[in-house]
Amino acid sequence: MKNILIIHDISGFGKCSTSVALPILSSMELATTVLPTSLLSTHTAPIFEDFTFLDLKDEMPKITNHWRKLGLSFDAIYIGYLGSIEQIQFLRAELPKLLKADGKIYLDPVMADDGDFYYGFDLEYAKAMRQLCEIADVIMPNQTEASFLYNLPYQEGLWNTEQLATFKAAVAENSQASIVLTGAGFDGDGKTGAYYFNRRSGEEGIVQSEFVGAKYHGTGDIFGSILVGSLENGASLLQATTKAVDILPKIIKHSLTDPNMERNGLQFEDFLGDLSVYARELKGKK
Repeated sequence: MKNILIIHDISGFGKCSTSVALPILSSMELATTVLPTSLLSTHTAPIFEDFTFLDLKDEMPKITNHWRKLGLSFDAIYIGYLGSIEQIQFLRAELPKLLKADGKIYLDPVMADDGDFYYGFDLEYAKAMRQLCEIADVIMPNQTEASFLYNLPYQEGLWNTEQLATFKAAVAENSQASIVLTGAGFDGDGKTGAYYFNRRSGEEGIVQSEFVGAKYHGTGDIFGSILVGSLENGASLLQATTKAVDILPKIIKHSLTDPNMERNGLQFEDFLGDLSVYARELKGKK
């Protein structure tokens, strides 16, 4: 069984980050190891005030040093929320030491949305994150993050052929990463989704599904985890993107039956069985 290293924060309450990635990847028949980047009492959405935050940048090298003494290495690394430029610089140097020879790095450059940086992030952080993108095999920015990473005009919704070509060229300047651009399928007429580009094959396109009303905290983590789980089980980039795009509106619709959904989080747990079945189908198991 493949072992996937999850590098993300741990939010004690509020379904996001590690508390989403770990069960999804486990349900998809992948072993998981966790390198936490920070510890929070809750996630950082406006619904939660006065949350606690502990930066684990000083602990991370101690953890990885111990792993290397044990001879541990990983089939893939899935990176999400990082709290500082120092963490980016550390991982830029450390990840090649932890990854198996044929392993993959999947990077969700969490830092911004809706045209603005999240609290605590800025253009210097984006510049540092771009250096981490250089060693990734697949990057999964949303449209705001793509704009900040590669100095592109910010635009939500469908990008035209020229805009996508400019984005691909910017990524290709210093990286061989394939791309999944989340939100790029939003057409303002009831559809949303993602753009994908397979660097190796040249295949690209936009995958769309139903847009369900609004943006909800944790959707990006669910999307990224399903994408990584699918790819590590043998799906193509098109198949993995399609699976993630298709299942998210179903999870959101199901979750909206909870009147306290914004506080309690998306009920992705009810879909873990479906993801397990999908993983077994990809592996050719019954």
